[in-house]
Amino acid sequence: MKAPSAAKIPAIYWEKRYSARTSRLIEWCKANDEARIKLFSDSAKDAKDEGRPRQQMSTQKKNYIQQLAAAIFTNDEDPAIRALYDEHPLSFIKPVESRFISLRKKYNSVNKDLGKTGAGLKSIEELDADPRTKNLVAQLRLQFPWWSDLHGWWRTNPSYNTAFSTADPGQDFASEALEFF
Repeated sequence: MKAPSAAKIPAIYWEKRYSARTSRLIEWCKANDEARIKLFSDSAKDAKDEGRPRQQMSTQKKNYIQQLAAAIFTNDEDPAIRALYDEHPLSFIKPVESRFISLRKKYNSVNKDLGKTGAGLKSIEELDADPRTKNLVAQLRLQFPWWSDLHGWWRTNPSYNTAFSTADPGQDFASEALEFF
């Protein structure tokens, strides 16, 4: 096998007929807890709440992204992409990093809509149990099937969840704001 090198590759698509790539990304993160925690910057608070030591990066982030890219593209549906990955694995780091950025944007967009209900930082279990949010969460899962996993990982991480509110979840800020207009 050739030494890994970076090369120009075609655009990598992640949506619609290529959504299996995103599903493999999520599955890898679920199967590799320590790496996922390190990729998403483990917080001291989360570690304490979960009764475990804080996970710190022992290798460069790109090494974890390389492992993730291998899980995504080694068995890609497109034989041309598989061949490109085999020949130039380092070229697939950037598309994976870009996918995380787009997932974060979509996650925050969904959270803004959810935040209008006053849901704040509720867990998935709390959102599913609350009659005010249950149907909305079910609907958003249809539109963004990876939201539940991302919410489980990112809901209390301000680096990834920029739309959350730490306010009392019972407040309806949208209605209260309308009173001023």
